[in-house]
Order: sequence, then structure tokens, then C-alpha cells
Amino acid sequence: MGEPTYVSTVKLVLLGESSVGKSTIVTRFTTGEFHKNNATIGAAFTTKELEWEGSEDRIKRRVKFEIWDTAGQERYRSLAPMYYRNTDVALVVFDVTQPASKNKAQSWIDELNNYLEDYKKDSVQVRVVGNKTDLIDKETITNWKDAILVSAKTGEGVNDLFLRIAESLPLDKFKLLQENMPLDASLSTARSNVDLTGNSRTSNHQPSCGC
Repeated sequence: MGEPTYVSTVKLVLLGESSVGKSTIVTRFTTGEFHKNNATIGAAFTTKELEWEGSEDRIKRRVKFEIWDTAGQERYRSLAPMYYRNTDVALVVFDVTQPASKNKAQSWIDELNNYLEDYKKDSVQVRVVGNKTDLIDKETITNWKDAILVSAKTGEGVNDLFLRIAESLPLDKFKLLQENMPLDASLSTARSNVDLTGNSRTSNHQPSCGC
């Protein structure tokens, strides 16, 4: 038998204005590819697992991200709160080439806090993420020191973002896996689109949202 593995499931939601690149970040993380996608209707769901060994305690950990990519368009914003329940991590995404989208980040954070369960408010990780760094110069990047900067197009910073989130989880958020099972590769590509009627459909390697 191999070394024991500790596992955890994390619900992660992406919030932010339309066209800031929430869906391209998810696609880059889950498939390693970049796609320009259509706007999200309602929300899109996908999963991805990470496994690593702690640098200090040498304990093997595995995190399954359950990712909800919400629509940023104003006409769908009223639907976003239904996906906030039991959130563990929220990524509030803005476009570094559009300062106005950064200014609106706080409104998304306030909305999240309004709908979170009381027992969750002190434990939810909220991270502000600036996307599209490939479109600005290094001097402009220094203007966004208060945010995590990534480029979904080049992949820069995306995997590190999710790994940092996983590594920040305390050990008490994990459970010991008695029998080690290989990672299910299909988890990294399955994606469901939730439409306004509540129906879902799953597709492989065809992300359909680009907000």
C-alpha cells in the first residue's frame, strides 16, 4: 500500500462582470487550453482534482474543486446567488485592461456576503483576480498589486492560483482516504451548462461560456 492520502472537496465560485474571462480561466485550469467562448447563461459547472505532497509535513493531499462559473451579464445577475450556498472559495475576476471592472469587484463581494450562510462568512476565501495580463505592459501591472494576476490566454499564474488555494486549506478540512484511488481524468474535462429552466447538459472539451 502507498502512503495515506488526505482528501477534501472544495466548492469554488467565480464572480465578476461579463467578458472579464472567468470561463477562460476555468477552461485553462481544467483542460490546459485557451478558448474564446460564448457568454455564460446561468452558470456552468465543472470539476478538477489536484494532488500534491506538503513541503513541510510530507503529507499527501488531494483536493477536488467543484467549480461554478456564474454569468456576469446584468440580466442574469439575479441568478448568481443561488450558486453561493455552501461556497468555500470565491474568485472575483476583473479585466486588467478595464479598470471599471475592478471597481465593481466590491459589489460582487458584498453580494456574496449577503447570501452566504452565517457559519460560512468567516471561513470563505475571497480572492480578487485580475485576468488578461498578456494585454498590458509590466509598468501597468504594478497598478494591480492588490490582486492576483493571471493570463488565461498564456496560462501564466492560473495553475499557481488554484494550487495556492488548495495549499492554504488547513488539514482539518481533509479526511483520510483509506484506499488510494487513481485520479479520475474525466473529472478534469466534464462540464455542465445550467440553463434558466434548471436543466443541465454535460459536454467534454467544449466549454461554452466566455464571461
